[in-house]
Parts: sequence; C-alpha cells; structure tokens
Amino acid sequence: MRALIIPTLLLCTPAWALVPPNYNEPKRKLSSEIELGMQYTSGNSETSNFNSRIKAVYDGDGARHEVGLRGYFASDDGDSSAEQYQALYQLDYKLPATQYIFGRGEFKWDRFGSFSRQHTLSSGYGRTPYETKDSKLSLEAGLGYRYNYANLDDDSLDDPSSDEGIFRIASKWRHQLQEYTVVTADASVETGNLNTVAELKLAYRNQFWADLALKFGIDFSYTDDVPEDSKNTDVISTVNLLYSF
Repeated sequence: MRALIIPTLLLCTPAWALVPPNYNEPKRKLSSEIELGMQYTSGNSETSNFNSRIKAVYDGDGARHEVGLRGYFASDDGDSSAEQYQALYQLDYKLPATQYIFGRGEFKWDRFGSFSRQHTLSSGYGRTPYETKDSKLSLEAGLGYRYNYANLDDDSLDDPSSDEGIFRIASKWRHQLQEYTVVTADASVETGNLNTVAELKLAYRNQFWADLALKFGIDFSYTDDVPEDSKNTDVISTVNLLYSF
C-alpha cells in the first residue's frame, strides 16, 4: 500500500507547484467586442431596423485607450425613419490612487435628430472611488468644447451651426450580478451657455455560450434647447448579440 501512495504524491506535487490553488490568469490588456442586432416585420406594414457597435479597449500600465463606433438604422414601409452614427475615443493617463487625467472626443451624426451633428471635445480629471471584485464606479469632471448643427428645414434663414464651451460631469458603473451576468449604467451631463445635453445608457448582458452574450440596452438622451417641432428626448432600445474577444 505504501508503495502506491508515495509515487502518487510524487506525481501530484509538481502539479501543485505549477498551478497554485489561488492562481488567476493575467488580465488581458486588449479587449474587444462586437454587437449586432436586427429586426424585420412584414404584412400590413413593413418595418426593419439594424444596429451595430464595435468597442476596443487597451488597458496598459500607464494609460487606457478606448475606441467605439456605432450605427443605427430604421425604416418604415421602405422610408428611412432613423439613421445615426457615433464615434468615440477616450485616453486616460493613470495617476496614483485610482486617479486619472482624461482626454475625450465624441462625434455624432443623426439624420432625423434635433441636431444633425453634435461633436464634443473635453478633458479633465477622473477617479474610481469604489472598486471590488464585482463592482466598479468611476467619476469624471472636466471642461471642453461642443459644436452643434441644428436639423432645420432647407428654407430656414437661421444659421444652423453654433459652438460653445462646456462643463462635463460623468459616471460609469459596472456590476457583475453573477458569473455570466453584468449590468452597466453610464451617465453624463454637458452644459454650456447655449444648451445642456444629458445622457443615460443602461445595459444588461448575459453570457450564454463561450464568448457570445445576449445584451439588452436602452439609451436616453435629453437636449434642453432644440429646434422648433423637435422633441427634447430621444430613446433607443436594442436587443443585440454580442461577441467579445
């Protein structure tokens, strides 16, 4: 009996040395994800919509880079009813004690929105005051510049473009409910002398197989001062298939 136990212990000991019980794989510096969602109905009416989003994050030792692209389209009986594009880039220079200095550029084109173009450049200070294994909260504040191009009729005599300095505050919250389920909430307010824009983006993601997940999202956007016959609030709801790699 002793002759069997000793060889078994000798074989198992190297495995313990190679893979400690508390071993965790190193955090990946580069992560990306792609979202796709589409809906089509026919019969008494014919409607369709499609949305796509690409996000890439490189989290290095001294800085974090985030790039995002998004497109949203919808049609009703063959006529376009929504067409929106967004591009985002943010660079965070890391400081001690979970602090960082950020530079950010966000560009929006919306064919049917109250503003056909809204471009924002900003920079400022950010901090992560709360972070655990399952949750993370980041807060940001800074100054910037915003360019607006109002969506006016062709026969309007008003100048549709305007620009202004802005003050921006934002929060980013992420919580992992369980191993395969994550909820996120991103909020921001940009206010200037001419206008104030507030946004809230909520998402629920459930990973169901390997790197595939089902994501439910809803985006609220409120603009205080909009052109005549335009609405202050825009809401986009999506159900997407998400692939992360």
